[in-house]
Amino acid sequence: MTMNQLQYFITAAKCLNFTEAGKQHFISQTAITQHIQSLEEQLGVKLFNRDKRKVELTPAGEVFLEEAKAILERTRIAIDKTERAARGEEGFLNIGYVRGSEHSCVRDFVNAYHAGYPSIRFNLFRKPHLDLLLQLERKKLDIVFNICYSDSEIGEFEKKEIRKYPLCAVLPASHPYARLSSIRRYDLRNEQFFLTKYYEDVLARRYEIPENFAESRFIPKIVGTSADLETIILLVSAGIGISIMPEYAVQYFTKMDDVVFIPLEGPYEYISISAIWRKDDDNPAVHKFLEVVDQVNARQLEKQAQVAPVN
Repeated sequence: MTMNQLQYFITAAKCLNFTEAGKQHFISQTAITQHIQSLEEQLGVKLFNRDKRKVELTPAGEVFLEEAKAILERTRIAIDKTERAARGEEGFLNIGYVRGSEHSCVRDFVNAYHAGYPSIRFNLFRKPHLDLLLQLERKKLDIVFNICYSDSEIGEFEKKEIRKYPLCAVLPASHPYARLSSIRRYDLRNEQFFLTKYYEDVLARRYEIPENFAESRFIPKIVGTSADLETIILLVSAGIGISIMPEYAVQYFTKMDDVVFIPLEGPYEYISISAIWRKDDDNPAVHKFLEVVDQVNARQLEKQAQVAPVN
């Protein structure tokens, strides 16, 4: 049973005239008859009653007519969706993001993407930075918005820098440095640190975030690690140690009375949030999403230029 046979049958059922059906498809009446007979043999039922005066559908033919129309319509929709998916206008996208980025770039990108490509279905996943890279490598995520330090090694991925965030020292409010407006990392050399947890996963070893402590000429005394920001903040507020976090993360805790956040001094005391995806990813929706990222960033830069003060 072919799509052509179904179309020939539908036309013949509409015309109730095999000669006219053949004309509409630019084939002979004999060819139409042969295709109908082939269908009847495959189905094991008679679709038409024919005599010298008229042609009419049998009860089975009337049922098959509705089903044949539905098959052709579903086929048309399937072809259309497949073509749209090949153009990145239909399909699925799994997007991961590190906590904090949802309040700035990710929200803007998702809104613009959905407005431009409403037929794309996507899922959002908020995960720790190492989990994002591991899930991306395992092809469970298509694109992630993640932390990237200047010397991060992600050679098997492509990346596009989106935002830069300064780093802050996280101190108890009772700390002697708590009233400073900024601080050097070296000034913290005698402190006890709670830092982001390093994962035991073998694949994660390549993605451990490089710490800039070596450039500050000391090795931190790490007394604890956690993948959970709230846990680290809780430990700092208890006066057990201090931490270092990016500005996008500490915005969740700025109203706390027992913890302070002090910007770190230095040209390299920042992290970047980048869009990261696999080099071999052939999902067209990924590249459409990246086009939207560029468009949103371009509009934001244009707005910033319009409001920038004139010297």
